[in-house]
Amino acid sequence: MHQLERPSPALGNLGEMVTRHMPAVTVYGVKVLESCLDEDYQAMELLYMTDAYEYLLQTHFNAKNLFYPKTMRRLQEGTNGEHRRLVVLWNARFVSAA
Repeated sequence: MHQLERPSPALGNLGEMVTRHMPAVTVYGVKVLESCLDEDYQAMELLYMTDAYEYLLQTHFNAKNLFYPKTMRRLQEGTNGEHRRLVVLWNARFVSAA
């Protein structure tokens, strides 16, 4: 399940350009292929660490006392290997539903 995210209202008119060129969706629970578990979770730098989407860090991670996921493994596993379902940003151009 996913939904299109709006860039920060603080961007004003630039928000429309961001939506067109850097669209992001919020994804509810990610299932990562075994072969990709140790790959970088690139949305941290490419989406969350931008003026457009940094406001989502609070609700997705900070408010839940979660460390920012650096690898794809951390999207579905905690530091002790326990299963978890996070709400995370994803590049909207690379979303498929199963």
